[in-house]
Amino acid sequence: MSQPLYMQLYQTLKEQIIEGQYKSGDRFPSKRRLAEHHSLSNTTIEHAYQYLLDEGYIYSKPRSGYYVSDIESLPIVTKETASSFPENKKNKDHQARFHFDLARIDTEHFPWQQFRKYSRDVFDKSLPDILQPGAQQGEYKLRQAIAHYLFNSRGVNCHPDQIIIGSSTEQLINQVTDILTERSYIIEYPSYPPIKQVLDKKGLNYKRVAVKKNGIDMQKVQKSKHQVVYVTPSHQFPTGYVMNLKTRTQLINWAQQHPERYIIEDDYDSEFRYFSKPIPALQSLDTTGKVIYISTFSKSLFPSCRIAFMVLPQNLMQRYHHLPDKEGTTVPAPMQYMVAEFMENGSFERHLNKMRKVYRYKLTYIIDALSSYKDQLLIEGATTGMHFTITVQNGLTLNEILERANSNHVKLTPLNKYMKKNSQNKDIPKFIIGFGGIKDEALKSHTDALIKTLTI
Repeated sequence: MSQPLYMQLYQTLKEQIIEGQYKSGDRFPSKRRLAEHHSLSNTTIEHAYQYLLDEGYIYSKPRSGYYVSDIESLPIVTKETASSFPENKKNKDHQARFHFDLARIDTEHFPWQQFRKYSRDVFDKSLPDILQPGAQQGEYKLRQAIAHYLFNSRGVNCHPDQIIIGSSTEQLINQVTDILTERSYIIEYPSYPPIKQVLDKKGLNYKRVAVKKNGIDMQKVQKSKHQVVYVTPSHQFPTGYVMNLKTRTQLINWAQQHPERYIIEDDYDSEFRYFSKPIPALQSLDTTGKVIYISTFSKSLFPSCRIAFMVLPQNLMQRYHHLPDKEGTTVPAPMQYMVAEFMENGSFERHLNKMRKVYRYKLTYIIDALSSYKDQLLIEGATTGMHFTITVQNGLTLNEILERANSNHVKLTPLNKYMKKNSQNKDIPKFIIGFGGIKDEALKSHTDALIKTLTI
């Protein structure tokens, strides 16, 4: 397991001092200068310096800075020093100018002014509760706003008391596995990595079931003895496929046939359907409390807000409340209040309407440009969400395309990143194209570079 960055920096600086690269009494680099030089956060630098201070390698002079201590008696060590310190990840992709990143969103159209207002309002109002640890399930004000939004936009019928706020989908899935004890799981293949990570970490039994164009392979689900199925039906990650109504109905019926069976529905970017009305959530078809609904504001607002939410069926709420030592929400109360205010007065809905147009324009621009190469490129999953897939069918191999991408300064995500190492389909040249973070003025250059990389 790799060490934290501050420990790596501490080790590097310590060895430089011991080897004599810094002499006794030399002035040590300032924290700001070192942070800028290595592109590291001030916190990382402060932690490393504190270790050096605590162990006596450096000392501080008030209003002067840091100086190297007298350590002549220390033994010399011969290890790789600065060259072994890893570059900041930000610098690793510095050669790639054209990013089709799955995680990025459009920031040019973000309602900065409104959020600044809500931020001021939260702290200007007399709300002493925001300074307290907060409600374990999340602030009621936000849960109420989410319940209202889910009913009107996704057909999800729930009470605020059924909603649990968390900082990530992974955290919420971890709570689900605590509630559904002694269960085995079915997950999509390929699938969203955190679900596998949670199951692996907790040593839980699970089976991967392939995803078809109409959704998860229900024949394999029905033959399995596993009791919980995790799906992303509205825009499967990473393939982009949309589960059709027949498969949805089959999955609901499967869950209703046994009291131990449940469905986890991850509805992560369903707000963005561009060419037709959004498909109702799987939970809206459920009449017997078999669907656990999970979603997040990472796409609809911004990733760093770190707010995800889960709707538990009523019949699981008692189990949740009786969990021993269950984790409370880790989302700061002020952020919860800001988002609640944003939702309550209609700003969130207006923001989504605007962003659908913004992302539809980006998507349409790229798809239209690629349409001239439909004999070489198969495009799928481009009706909804913030990514689609391209399968290259012109004879170029996966490795050849990756080499061309590197030469053209293009950063691509192969689908095989989410496949098993020994998969027969691992070498098929198929890529996941994220477009949300591409600026409007950069669409042409990005698309031209993509075409140059994928076509012959």
